Amino acid sequence: MFPIRFLVLPFILAMPATLASGDTLIGNALDALRTQKPLHADQFSFVLVGDTRGDEPVILPETFRNMIQEWNLLQPAFVIDVGDLILGGAAEGLEEQWRAFEDTVATSKAPFLPVVGNHDVSDAATEKIFEERIGPLTFAFTYGNSRFIVLNSEEQGMADTLSAEQIAWLDADLNSTRAENIFIFLHKPYFAGDWDKQWAPVARVFVGHPVRVVFGCHWHLYRDYGERDGVRYVVSGGGGANVTTPEEEGGFFHYLLVQIKGAEVSWVVMRPGNVLPPDVVTAKRVNEIHQLRAGIQTEPILAGYGAPIDREIVLKVANPYGHPLKSILEWSLPEGWWITPQRLSFHTAANTTGEYRFRLAVPDPARARFPVPSFKTAIQHTASGHPITVEQSCGFVPATTANYAVQPVTIDGGLGEWTNTPPLPLDYTYGFDGNPEDLKAQVRLQWDEGHLYMAIEAEDDEFYQPYGGDIVWSADNVQLMLDRYEWGLSLTPKGPEVFLYKGPEREQETVNTVVALAVHREGRRCVYEAAFPLSEVAPLKLQAGNTFRYTVIMNDLDPSVVKRGRHWLELTPGAGEGGSEFPRVAVTLGAKP
Repeated sequence: MFPIRFLVLPFILAMPATLASGDTLIGNALDALRTQKPLHADQFSFVLVGDTRGDEPVILPETFRNMIQEWNLLQPAFVIDVGDLILGGAAEGLEEQWRAFEDTVATSKAPFLPVVGNHDVSDAATEKIFEERIGPLTFAFTYGNSRFIVLNSEEQGMADTLSAEQIAWLDADLNSTRAENIFIFLHKPYFAGDWDKQWAPVARVFVGHPVRVVFGCHWHLYRDYGERDGVRYVVSGGGGANVTTPEEEGGFFHYLLVQIKGAEVSWVVMRPGNVLPPDVVTAKRVNEIHQLRAGIQTEPILAGYGAPIDREIVLKVANPYGHPLKSILEWSLPEGWWITPQRLSFHTAANTTGEYRFRLAVPDPARARFPVPSFKTAIQHTASGHPITVEQSCGFVPATTANYAVQPVTIDGGLGEWTNTPPLPLDYTYGFDGNPEDLKAQVRLQWDEGHLYMAIEAEDDEFYQPYGGDIVWSADNVQLMLDRYEWGLSLTPKGPEVFLYKGPEREQETVNTVVALAVHREGRRCVYEAAFPLSEVAPLKLQAGNTFRYTVIMNDLDPSVVKRGRHWLELTPGAGEGGSEFPRVAVTLGAKP
């Protein structure tokens, strides 16, 4: 028999050894495994995949569908999907998404075992749907000579760690098994974050047990983190969700074929139609790439928003190696930008930082905007033995001032208190030609000792926002990236909603009721007016002279125009494409009059 347990907080409940057939997707898969025992208890294989959700509700990626067909040919014992199965959102909008997911995985000949991800549950209501439809949030089973333990990284009320109750359940399960191998699965890879804070309490219960591998997901990439205390750690999230990480850093669609032979565990990284070794991307090589990229760049180039530029800039080359770093650096220049010299041979001594000076000029203020000059250089003699190309933009940072609010600001969607605050246009486009009859927008900022205020004015030919929760960005919505925070401001069917995607020391992906938001729509014009209190911008202190960096996206979806997909305007380009690095505007809090 294969004992199954799951955690019901705040106490631990042991489930019966059998789940009735047809109860849930997980229950059906475990029923199948009881009857499909391996020919040899210590020799079998399984597939691991993660982040198989789509970027639009209901529609699952073709990549994921194609993978299932490959698994049907490979005939693994079972498939484990490490979470983010659907796009998600508010509970009332999940029926079609879960139905589409179930219809898709029904084509898998191998039993399919899902792990809960942050897109799959976001509150008690969506968690209940998952348990009733998909199965328990934590469970464990034995197959052949191995124990498979599924953890829940999405516990309500927990910020980026597992609860003591769940760790106790894990400890009890580890102590109760005599399996030759143990595998751990969870969606968010806490082991790759702050080890002492997020993962050490979990790793401690592994001691004395044959835990071979911990598999995480969440990031849309593949990365082998190597061994720590005899346990291998791996992130695999290439199952079909959008990929923004460079390929050489693991950003490609893939799944793992894991093979067990006694106590020997190995896997191959498989792209649709390709087989790759497990060290195709290692944390060591990625760290070397990041170290070079961080060490070869210009200092920040702050320039007044819309002002001409004529200044010296410094490019620093930090050499991390014990031998000289020699290469050629060449600039690519957009129209209207000038850098001299445009090509430079540099030589930086071992373990030192060299400084190289250039002259940068943009005579026409209209050209002092993105895109900006970028440079490229190839480093030949690397620790991994493979050349690494460093290519990145100069550190251009538009700069502006947020004026002090000279009169009290009422959050009502009106702009009567904003007369002394000039707007900045959102004039970088994505997905459309920038036609102002379709969409145009501008943003204003001001502050006082208690709040940072923001107002976004949009003119839009069609307003459409049927969603709530973490997928509001897929229709008409404002996204704000402010230092380490990311917010969503929306007019949902239930009214104005502020959604916190992430913030320092915060539980991620939650509706926020502290920030005040009013949305006023009249005809084509829609105004979003928000007040962020001190607690919601910390550690920024609202004092004259303090600075922060931000950008804004105005999302737009017009379902009445069939050929017009989701598109948006940005204050700075690149934020809406899903990457972690993109330009922002530098803001200084202006003096109090």
